[in-house]
Amino acid sequence: MKKIFTILTVVALTTTVSFAQFSAKAGLNMANIVSNNDDADNGMKLGMIIGGNYAMELSDAMSLDVSVAFKQSGTKESDEETSGGVTYKASQTVALNYLDISPSLSFNVSDAMSLSVGPYLAFAMSGNVKSEWSAKGNGVDESESDSEAIDFGDGDDDDGIKAMDFGLNIGASYSINDAMSVSAGYALGLTNLIYIDDDMKDAYDAMDEDLPSIKNSGIFLTFGYTFGGGY
Repeated sequence: MKKIFTILTVVALTTTVSFAQFSAKAGLNMANIVSNNDDADNGMKLGMIIGGNYAMELSDAMSLDVSVAFKQSGTKESDEETSGGVTYKASQTVALNYLDISPSLSFNVSDAMSLSVGPYLAFAMSGNVKSEWSAKGNGVDESESDSEAIDFGDGDDDDGIKAMDFGLNIGASYSINDAMSVSAGYALGLTNLIYIDDDMKDAYDAMDEDLPSIKNSGIFLTFGYTFGGGY
């Protein structure tokens, strides 16, 4: 996959620019984190996507698109229970902010519709974990919250969360007119964001347990505006 990413990027930089278009895009990322922990109850976290796209026509039916965008990913977990007339609520939100670079090949299936597929490479810009807790009812009214920044790295004096993510985008676009379009797709993270060293591998092997794994995923919806109209 990384070789494909490199090849597509090189082609993007060397293709004749006379058939190129630039467009701005903004939209919604319905993000989640997939875990191999059966006890995890991760839910969707809404985030923003904003950036630009550079498209180059390779043939009448195919084009190469290179997108660079700020993307908000992560997940949200919440729990609620009532006991003795008191309702307890707890939630934890993991926010991961990335610079996302996504080259892809687009295939025209009609004058207005196209399908696309390609890898993405995302670099962590920032992240935090926010926890909230409350207890209300039967004379009780308490709450507290806490927020802690994520220190990306390899587990040596940091949180052991990788700063780079790699995955695959699959999507479709519909052209409203020569300037405006809407796109939707799915981003499948292929990188285990947890840094695992040899000591951790040995410990899990000794317990005969699977190594912990968390991976990004997301359904995205964006609106694009192309400068200069169609090819």
